[in-house]
Amino acid sequence: MAFTLENYHAKAIKDYGLHDSWPQEVLTESKLIPVKVNKDQNFLDLPFVTIDGEDAKDFDDAIYCEMVPEGFNLKVAIADVSYYVKEQSAIDLEALNRATSTYFPKKVIPMLPEILSNEICSLKPEKYRRTMMADVVLDKTGTIVRYEFKQVMIKSSARLTYNQVNLLFQDKNTFAGNSFEQSLAAALTLHQLLLKNKKSRGALDLDIGEPMLSFNKDKINEIKLRSRLASHSLIEEMMLIANICAADFITKNFNKGVYRNHEYPESLKIDRLSQGLKKRNINWGGSEEEVNNLFTLANNVKSRSDSNVIHMMILQAMQRAAYETKCKGHFGLKFNLYTHFTSPIRRYPDLIVHRLIKTALDGSKPDNDQLENILEHCSQKERDAEFASKQVIQNLICEYSKKFIGQKFTGFITGVKDFGLFVDMPDLYTTGMLHISELPSDHYRFNARNQSLDGRRRGNKFTIGDKIEVHIGEIYELEGKISLYY
Repeated sequence: MAFTLENYHAKAIKDYGLHDSWPQEVLTESKLIPVKVNKDQNFLDLPFVTIDGEDAKDFDDAIYCEMVPEGFNLKVAIADVSYYVKEQSAIDLEALNRATSTYFPKKVIPMLPEILSNEICSLKPEKYRRTMMADVVLDKTGTIVRYEFKQVMIKSSARLTYNQVNLLFQDKNTFAGNSFEQSLAAALTLHQLLLKNKKSRGALDLDIGEPMLSFNKDKINEIKLRSRLASHSLIEEMMLIANICAADFITKNFNKGVYRNHEYPESLKIDRLSQGLKKRNINWGGSEEEVNNLFTLANNVKSRSDSNVIHMMILQAMQRAAYETKCKGHFGLKFNLYTHFTSPIRRYPDLIVHRLIKTALDGSKPDNDQLENILEHCSQKERDAEFASKQVIQNLICEYSKKFIGQKFTGFITGVKDFGLFVDMPDLYTTGMLHISELPSDHYRFNARNQSLDGRRRGNKFTIGDKIEVHIGEIYELEGKISLYY
């Protein structure tokens, strides 16, 4: 049976309980929102720019940077979604229900109706748009001196892509003559300082290969590794600055807020990571000091041929980040305070943060009675959206892999269960299942602590991190499963 991309989308939507249609009351409300945004007295006439991917449609952040006597003045303007989406409105309730936008190959399920996400709120070039702005002063080392949140109107000077801005790293005259030339030059200088600070505080920077699918109609004709450009890092670092300012502002004004927490790894996962690294001849014991300096390990292995596997092992040892009302810090980023502020078009917690900031600026008090439940819901919906997207990608890769049935691939064991092995195949950018019955004849015992299958008769042993040769067996594309044989 031949499956279509639409089939894969529909299955993922059903499997993860996603909403792909708008309630009538949302459609009715959307039609009442004035499409035209007029200039008002809060207009800030500076050459802001947006920097996004080639196919982006919703532009929720714009930056402006300049050199000042103290160092730098960075202005991060974020789409003011809360101006249009009022609490308890039909649009708000549906946005909360969805909690996040879901990005599939060739399909997006937005958190907000397109009239908001792609038009009225989107920071399109040469269009007046309302924003919540983090106005930040940093010293000459890239350390935050002070900040202020303001409601301002801007008009983006240009819609730039990551590929365009990346040229700036090779040629500083790339945008010579443009109104935003000096702003990007200052941002480039600040970026270098922020990268130094990132390294000095020990933030994790894992290089996990992400597949980029190239299509011929709805079928994959090529899979290659998505490039992570210096321009991606530039925007990431600017957004981090705005996010930590928002977290600090919330902490100073409220007993209960919205935080993006990433807790210290669990001891069992640390032990498994240690065992896996030893299999790769890396002596890492998992002491508190070693865990707190995981960035050193990640950096030291970047030149190895198996660096992607090791970085994946480190990632698997991490806890998932979550939204919570109490601040617990962010282990991976090495921030004591952190939140999400920069993407209210596609993440509901960011919208809540905007409302909290406005509440503080107005001197009023928020209604936080249901905040814990709301954030728990948002964390779950974030996971659902992530898994749904991965499921569709896996469906497509399975379909693509049918042409390789019977062929041999080099892989790495990334998971061990009592019933077999999960084997990552870098050449196919996916993982297959090698059932225990397909392993060399032996009486295997599952060692949960060491994450291995140990042969008790012939001494065969298969452990996380091991290199292994496998063949492509049966493929079940709708289930997203590839069976392997030895």
